[in-house]
Amino acid sequence: MQRAELPPCFAEIRDRHSAIYAIVSPPRCSSTAFARVFWEQPTVRFYCHEPFETTYYMGRDQADVVAKMQAPLDLDLLKSTRGDGEGRALVIKEMPYQVGARFPLLAALATKPLVFLMRDPRLNIASRMAKKLEVGDSPLFPAIESGWELWRTQIEWCRDAGIPHVLVDSTDFRNQPGEVFPQVFAHFGLEFSPAMLEWRPCPEVELDNLGGRHRHLYGEVLASAGIKPDSDPIPPLESFPEEDGWRDHVARCLDIYAQLAASDRRVGPAGPAPPRPPSGDV
Repeated sequence: MQRAELPPCFAEIRDRHSAIYAIVSPPRCSSTAFARVFWEQPTVRFYCHEPFETTYYMGRDQADVVAKMQAPLDLDLLKSTRGDGEGRALVIKEMPYQVGARFPLLAALATKPLVFLMRDPRLNIASRMAKKLEVGDSPLFPAIESGWELWRTQIEWCRDAGIPHVLVDSTDFRNQPGEVFPQVFAHFGLEFSPAMLEWRPCPEVELDNLGGRHRHLYGEVLASAGIKPDSDPIPPLESFPEEDGWRDHVARCLDIYAQLAASDRRVGPAGPAPPRPPSGDV
């Protein structure tokens, strides 16, 4: 990947906002909950949910991405505490495989350090498999959609290109939000208040871009009133099917997670990074 020059249509989007924050996360890493804390920040007014989603699932072109970014969700009426109307910042949340080769474009659009979210892959992959079963789909999806290998490539690209970025673990921010979010917001020079960890439920908000196909993925967080702890038990590696190399894939993702959990760019609770778990650890 090479650093992208912004086409005029994207430059215009960047120029209309006081700041643009980009969150990149494998599926089922609580990225929408993470973004919701940003919704409550007074300087943030707009949110764009996975604008590259239709290019991956429906083969749409870049014009669809531009249209999505030109009409973001206006958060003013959704905030628990109404802002003064002056905030103009935009938050964009995206998946590694959906943005794919257009990642440098997203990185160029962001005006603040990128946030890369992670979660133990045994948890996030098991959760995605469960969500597939919930709507009658096969739990075995294309491996690229676990997100991990592209996610690592995108982080390495940022490192090599000198693009500022931070890593945040979902379990950290869900279990210790009062410690993690002040650090995250400090990276952006933003004020943080514990009140941002609570919000008004808004189950009526539509985040799905695929005509309802993924609506079930967001129901819980939209109906929630704040950050919920991550208490899901970590499934053993042996619980993943060997079919199509899935168990080996999860093991590779676990190695990626362990390596990046020890990164000096990881923002989290005070103390050393967790020890690297061997593949198959429970």
